[in-house]
Amino acid sequence: MQCAVCGQDYGLTHTCTGIAPMTTPEEMAGPPRLRFAPVHYFGEAVKILCWDDAAVRRASKDNNSLLYGFLILAIAPAFPLGLLTLRDMNLGYSVPWGLIASRYLLVLLYSLIWIFLQIGLSHVLAKTLFEAKGSYVAIMRAYLLGQLFQWLTIVPIVGGMLAGVGGIAVLMLVFEEVDGIERMKAFGLAASIGVIFWVASIWLATSGVQPVR
Repeated sequence: MQCAVCGQDYGLTHTCTGIAPMTTPEEMAGPPRLRFAPVHYFGEAVKILCWDDAAVRRASKDNNSLLYGFLILAIAPAFPLGLLTLRDMNLGYSVPWGLIASRYLLVLLYSLIWIFLQIGLSHVLAKTLFEAKGSYVAIMRAYLLGQLFQWLTIVPIVGGMLAGVGGIAVLMLVFEEVDGIERMKAFGLAASIGVIFWVASIWLATSGVQPVR
């Protein structure tokens, strides 16, 4: 249910402040056209990573978020591959550029499919369990632009853990702001989905589907 006075979503009861949530003119404006503004959208991605709820709402209404979010995601696997390539070059080894390119494209494709499945399952559960009011495309816009947490994988030792925690945090914020889910419910959903997909990724990396002989 939603309070007619303050606009807050709640279950059985809630404490009404009597004040509607503040909305900026940028959020009320229509979605901008496709434009070249990498600095602006990188700044928006940083704001999402820093838990700026207004940046999440802006991204959810802006189709440019899909393009620049994809670019941010595409850069993420280039970091570790680039470091490995530089190491091999410094050691005097020949660099198999064809193999590196194919692995890069494979990792990028895998990441995109993973995100589509993750958001799809999360959104279905949010609609079924918590009466979410957002759309799949709006969630995808905001979450894709928030993929800057993927860059944390280059941090030595703890990079993978930081990226995992960052993914859960961004997903939780997106569900709270775009789908209108209460914070604890959004956290529970994001954490559950994050753990499920983390276990699935470990299973695929270690065993996966065995070929039929």
